[in-house]
Amino acid sequence: METIYQKGLSARHIPLLGKYLLELQRQAATATDKSAYDAEIARIQQIISAGGVLDLIATQQAQSGTMPMPAPMPVPVPIEQKQALIALSPALAQNVVPTPPTDEQSATVGEIAWRIEFIAAGTYDILLHYSCPELAAPLKIVVECNGQTLEKELEVERATQDAQTFRILRLGSLALTSDLRGETLRLVAGDKSSPKLIVKSLLITRPRPPLLNP
Repeated sequence: METIYQKGLSARHIPLLGKYLLELQRQAATATDKSAYDAEIARIQQIISAGGVLDLIATQQAQSGTMPMPAPMPVPVPIEQKQALIALSPALAQNVVPTPPTDEQSATVGEIAWRIEFIAAGTYDILLHYSCPELAAPLKIVVECNGQTLEKELEVERATQDAQTFRILRLGSLALTSDLRGETLRLVAGDKSSPKLIVKSLLITRPRPPLLNP
């Protein structure tokens, strides 16, 4: 029961945390003093890497003063030493087909490509934060990066209620034997001439640690 509960919380929290992380990164890009943003980004990355489950009761008690506030986060480890999460939005993409409006946070895509400036060696889960209300048949999604190809079908039952409803889909895992710099990650979804997939973000994250049964 505890495992099912934790998985349910994770499915609800990760999309919200991913949206919050993207907003932090957007604001940090133009901030004069980035230290506060960097600390909060590191904290959110750590939460997502650990499974994306927030202890809301503890958070509320900390904010109300009934328990001590957590100690300040340590200085974030430089990006080339440790990365818990990379969040890729359409706004950060090199290329999107078809071309989306510039002021939208999500995009309907047949193909989208990002340049990954740096990613350390290791194994990573690839998670898609998506919406897809018009799905009459399974949609094939292909991710290519560093000579590896991931293929996943978005089943009809995984369609969303409408274009404003988003879900998380795990596309698979990338195993990197060495650090990558300046690599292109490409996602293709079905027929590029008739796109159906709405992408809010693609998350590259360390695999969640296994949940321990009580």
